[in-house]
Amino acid sequence: MRKIALFGLLMVGVVANAQTLSYTTTVGGMVDDNFQEVTYIDDPNLQTLAINDPTGSALAQAQIAPGVARVSSSYSSLDSANPAFSLMSDALTYWTDTVTIDDPLLNGTLGHFTANLLVSGTASYGLSGGYASGDPFSDAYIYGFWNSWIGTSTDNGDSFLVGGWFGEWTSDPDGNVFYSGDDLSQPLTEVTLDFIYGQPFLLRMNMEAYTDASNFNVLAGTASGTLDFSHTAYWNGISGFFDASGNPTNPNFSSGSGMDWRNSAVPEPSVLLALGTGLLFMRKRRARR
Repeated sequence: MRKIALFGLLMVGVVANAQTLSYTTTVGGMVDDNFQEVTYIDDPNLQTLAINDPTGSALAQAQIAPGVARVSSSYSSLDSANPAFSLMSDALTYWTDTVTIDDPLLNGTLGHFTANLLVSGTASYGLSGGYASGDPFSDAYIYGFWNSWIGTSTDNGDSFLVGGWFGEWTSDPDGNVFYSGDDLSQPLTEVTLDFIYGQPFLLRMNMEAYTDASNFNVLAGTASGTLDFSHTAYWNGISGFFDASGNPTNPNFSSGSGMDWRNSAVPEPSVLLALGTGLLFMRKRRARR
């Protein structure tokens, strides 16, 4: 397990209300030149985007609830004689809440808290023909990643200081697919995030699954890929609060939504639908960095 290079200042927009828990979900995909993307604000329903073209298909699904994010992305190009030159699927979702951590003896000073997530997911890839042989940088390749992070913002969402986790799948010239990154299906390594005692800040939990395939020279072959995190990223609670010197504290806690994020999320099975299997055009470059 490891912490990834998401630490630092991540500039992202926010749709947040000091009195409510807000949701943002984006699903997108691409088959060749057919690119589509839809963003939903404050809609907790299962969101699906599907593209079906003669050369292939892409499917992205995502759903969000308090403390829980579920995403799934997949694509396929199964006619070897009519392969797609580009496939992509991306599912991204996050919730944002306003939190205040209060201690009369520490208000106005820097504090820290430690937290983590429990992320479960699987990946499956199928390659043949041009996808399974040759130089993956000049002929054909497949790629996928997941990332999840927790972030805090003290400037109303103009920027977030985040700590998170990451994993990726890449193909080689022999048609093998390799995974590297944080271990799944267990509590992830804790991250430490900053706040100011007594001052409200935004707390966010983000989850994304992205996968793509490229066939630069339109070589005969087939490709399919699925990242299934439909069971998936659960808020695992806050394990401790600390002052600027690292001493443990026992502050008061409140949130705009009324959620007590000190506790783990334990959703009822009916809260979220199970997702099926397969967009948003960016993020591969960001993830590889």
